[in-house]
Amino acid sequence: MQIGRDVVFVFGAGASYADGAPLQADILPIIMSNEFPDIQQSPTGQIVTEFIAENFAWDARAKIYPTLETVFGFLDYFISQDEHLSARYSHARIRVIKEGLIKLIHYVISEKSHRQGTTYRSFWEAVFRYNPNIAILTLNYDTLLEDAYSSLCPGGAVNIDYGIHLMNYDLNEEKRPPNRISPAAMKILKGHGSLNWKYCHCCKQVLLTPRDTKINLYAGHTGEGRCVSNKYRCPVDASEFETLIIPPSHIKKISHPVISQILGEAMREIRSCRKVVFVGYSFPDADVHFKALFKKSLSPHQQVIVVNNSKSRTLKYNYLALSNHVRFIKLSFADFLMDRSLVQEILTTTGSPNAPAPVSMPLYHPVHT
Repeated sequence: MQIGRDVVFVFGAGASYADGAPLQADILPIIMSNEFPDIQQSPTGQIVTEFIAENFAWDARAKIYPTLETVFGFLDYFISQDEHLSARYSHARIRVIKEGLIKLIHYVISEKSHRQGTTYRSFWEAVFRYNPNIAILTLNYDTLLEDAYSSLCPGGAVNIDYGIHLMNYDLNEEKRPPNRISPAAMKILKGHGSLNWKYCHCCKQVLLTPRDTKINLYAGHTGEGRCVSNKYRCPVDASEFETLIIPPSHIKKISHPVISQILGEAMREIRSCRKVVFVGYSFPDADVHFKALFKKSLSPHQQVIVVNNSKSRTLKYNYLALSNHVRFIKLSFADFLMDRSLVQEILTTTGSPNAPAPVSMPLYHPVHT
């Protein structure tokens, strides 16, 4: 029996921008600026910024920088070909630089995000008011969406289904970390990973660390330039955890077992829903895997709605390539949420009249205090 949602929301960087999360294009300029002294002073920051300074050109006054896709693509070339760039930049050192750049992205997003942002809170209030029969696929690393949900719902992270098994479910009282969680109802699928997911490369399990998205750029520095955090070790095999995020690159490792599971779950949700609503997502060239996912999953009867205030004609045609039933709403996420009648219509009105009705399913209803 197929279970269907009324709406599947797809969140891109524009959805989190209103609550302070930086856009992808802004992250590298922040890393190369003097905004955060820890980046310039830490071993991780130094090895990454020196590599970028020696191998790329930019103009800060003209605001011209290489993209993160370009930098990661350059690093991935040498990693995939098992080549050295030079005597200074061996294959092993390039791997370290890539790890460091991922950590800097983690640091910047965590530092720039506003934990008390109101946009996602308004979104959840609308969902609870009109129709909680939804699922979410977010391509953002930040935890603003979950933080807002937790602030409104008793139990917080306990009531989120990430579509993957979390080792928090299994740990006994002696081994468990704070904030032990249990499986629950509101489905949030994070297609590029999350700042609060710690992955063990030995047992291949994920530990959820609710509310803990910080990273120490000074921790565990080694002579090779590698910087690892010893804050969390796997309780099963004592291996060091790594934050599970898929960096923006034209060579994305979507074969990662956790990411593959999430994308499979996303396909099932999309195929069985009435409508898909994209918010603040521009379909960048590096996300060709998501274009493929939606192209395979969407059917002609499903309605596609795009909430985006961009004036780009390319964005329009990116969506028209997916479906003939696309409705464009040229508003920012925050302005969209202020239009209650529009939000109610999208959450409660069915899609195409020819769409088959989804099978009813139990819903999670938060208790408001």
